[in-house]
Amino acid sequence: MKIICAINGKERIFLAHKATYSSVSGEIIGIVGVMLDITELKKAEQALLKTEEIRKKEIHHRIKNNLQVISSLLSLQAEHFSDREVRESFHDSQNRVISMSQIHEELYKTGETGNFETFDFKPYLQKLANELFSSYVVGDQDIHLELDLESVFLGMDTGIPLGIIINELVSNSLKHAFPNGKGEIQIKLHRIGSGKIEDEDRGTDRREPPEYLLVVSDNGIGLPDEIDFRHTTSLGLQLVNLLVEQIEGSIELIKGAGTEFRIKFRENACEA
Repeated sequence: MKIICAINGKERIFLAHKATYSSVSGEIIGIVGVMLDITELKKAEQALLKTEEIRKKEIHHRIKNNLQVISSLLSLQAEHFSDREVRESFHDSQNRVISMSQIHEELYKTGETGNFETFDFKPYLQKLANELFSSYVVGDQDIHLELDLESVFLGMDTGIPLGIIINELVSNSLKHAFPNGKGEIQIKLHRIGSGKIEDEDRGTDRREPPEYLLVVSDNGIGLPDEIDFRHTTSLGLQLVNLLVEQIEGSIELIKGAGTEFRIKFRENACEA
């Protein structure tokens, strides 16, 4: 039992143990107790915890800065090439690095409230999507973004792959879905069973890690019928399939008036 009390106006923390003692006949005749002052031990534990938090915060800050340097180097290197496809490849790589950098920025900011292990994916996704639009939409293009997002707390092992997946799918839509320069891209992210997105597992009592559904869709021209997104030469779609597998998720393509990717995944690091 832990007891907190004030002695001479200062708070002290004690660890208390107690036990009964009996007579020869077995009758309980009293209680004996011991109190151990653990105040200094608790102070040392708190100091170590604070040091660890500072260390983690500094690590995320340095990684973010290093990734931003890499992004700048890719941008500079791209200027040395005149071939459009080469420059586009550098641009795509730069956006992938930026998506990772922003994860560490969110973890750095979240750490200010005491948690360096998870972060709210919603503000990160909003920022990522808006920066992608700023990067690709130019001139008189009339392409809109619609977000329908729930606050979802993810660990880095899920957040980084998911950020790159969204980067690839949104980039593909921005580059290929709207040859006439007009259209809309939607991104939805909700916990399955939250009432936002229905699912066949809703209402079950299985005690499993929370499952989420990410939907990235557009109302553009759609993928050509002959393209199998699971077996394609497109580096972006290859990367999407690889990363979905990495987070042990599933991906489904729905064709129709545009393109819709539906990705289900679980977050094992925390409960949202």
